[in-house]
Amino acid sequence: MRVRKTEIKYDRIVQLKFMLEGFSLFHLFSLFCVGGWLMMLVRAVTLQVWIPKLSHAPSPQTLPRVSVIVPAKNESKKIHASLRSLLAQDYPNLELIVINDRSDDETGNIINSLAKEDARLKVIHISELPQGWLGKNHANQRGFEQASGEYLLFTDADILFAPQTISKTVGYALANKARHIVVYPKMLSENIFEEAFLALFGMLFVWKFNPIGARNPKNKRAYIGVGAFNFIERALYKAIGEHYPLKAEIADDVKLGYFVKQHGEATHVVEGRNFVQVRWREGLWDSMKGIERSAFAGVNFSWTWVWIGIFGTLFGLIAPYWLWLLNDEFATLCALLSLGFIYLGYAVGKGSLWRASMITMLHPIMSLLFLFALVKSALLVSVKGGVEWRGTFYTTEVLKS
Repeated sequence: MRVRKTEIKYDRIVQLKFMLEGFSLFHLFSLFCVGGWLMMLVRAVTLQVWIPKLSHAPSPQTLPRVSVIVPAKNESKKIHASLRSLLAQDYPNLELIVINDRSDDETGNIINSLAKEDARLKVIHISELPQGWLGKNHANQRGFEQASGEYLLFTDADILFAPQTISKTVGYALANKARHIVVYPKMLSENIFEEAFLALFGMLFVWKFNPIGARNPKNKRAYIGVGAFNFIERALYKAIGEHYPLKAEIADDVKLGYFVKQHGEATHVVEGRNFVQVRWREGLWDSMKGIERSAFAGVNFSWTWVWIGIFGTLFGLIAPYWLWLLNDEFATLCALLSLGFIYLGYAVGKGSLWRASMITMLHPIMSLLFLFALVKSALLVSVKGGVEWRGTFYTTEVLKS
């Protein structure tokens, strides 16, 4: 009997050895690909379930004053509709501070005209930019200096708000004792190509930043911010140094969240697609320009991270699309599973199986376009020695300061 058990054990070892001999590093990479996309799917589902919805927020029991701060430079095409949506808020204790930051179009005249109609709108006109500041960040600081609210909402001049947005946000803040709230907006697009690019951008955004970890005040590595909607308690904003630590930050919205976490506070990420909407850029190519402006700065002007981005795109983002073309049954199986996870991940976010299928097909093209924008951003900044943003050139020395 003992000899028989020994023979069975030996046969199993031989079988395992045979399997491992045919299992190459290439197969391990295929498994890694499946595992990575499965984790992305789990993350998408977790965020969908875990992130609270602004629509579920209660009505506020008290009405603390809220100051909405809107910096604007050459926003004549969109600012009227945005400010109208803010002035239409059903929240009674509201002031709106709009900063015309050196505009050379009709932005200033539009703001002035609306201010004459509604006393809640205060206007600040800026004609010069102090050394060491980015225009938007300086405008935000100037706006705060005129604000009287217990809470501050930093937003952009192209955002559209539903009438209950401020009321719901204050209700959520009071009910959850939240001192910093980030609301995810709905990203508007005019065609499936732009939508696919924005969907990829959203996927990469939640991969880099951790909305769940940001809720934990002890997790200082997890931070987040969104330019469309950064809602913060005045006392906390003053405690982190106002916009002075952010004066040369291109991604000032995200870095505001960083300083909140370093101060030991939580950031509450809330889904608000029915309340906050924005058309980020005008089409696919303009969206790429937006990435070109900020991508290299977003990786701290590091070519190491650019190379990581190249590797991650070719052997991560688009790997399932070339794995299944190879003449290997195991790799093909892994590729098909990965494609399924990519599709389900987009379906969770979009809530539409047809749109998810279209975005999944466009995923490799959008990934390569995103990579192109990153590399181009790095090359342009390295050659020019800085970034041009809304008509002003900022040197890398200023941006790194």
